[in-house]
Amino acid sequence: MDDRDVEGLTQAAPFQIEIGGVRFPCRADQSLLAAMIASGRKALAVGCRSGGCGVCRIRIQAGRCSTGHMNRAVVSAADEQAGIILACRAYPSSDIRAVPLPRPSFGAAPVGRAA
Repeated sequence: MDDRDVEGLTQAAPFQIEIGGVRFPCRADQSLLAAMIASGRKALAVGCRSGGCGVCRIRIQAGRCSTGHMNRAVVSAADEQAGIILACRAYPSSDIRAVPLPRPSFGAAPVGRAA
């Protein structure tokens, strides 16, 4: 990417996103995950990119965004109310600060339980 590309990306990206201490620009019409990938930064693992796998789960600490459809098996309605969303389905409407979260496990045995 040459200086013109970086400069154009920054000018067209009015919002600053910070996930786990990694900062990158993001346009309002771009998902947080797509902006991270486009910037060449690595704040999250990349999975299906369509709201199904849960690999890019984050908790919003500051800022606002709108979201697209997310698999309720990986982000429940209660999670979403608590600010837990998928970066691949989140579109910023302000600067955002978030932290990455582990992907939920399905059918795992409880930890620390003796048989």
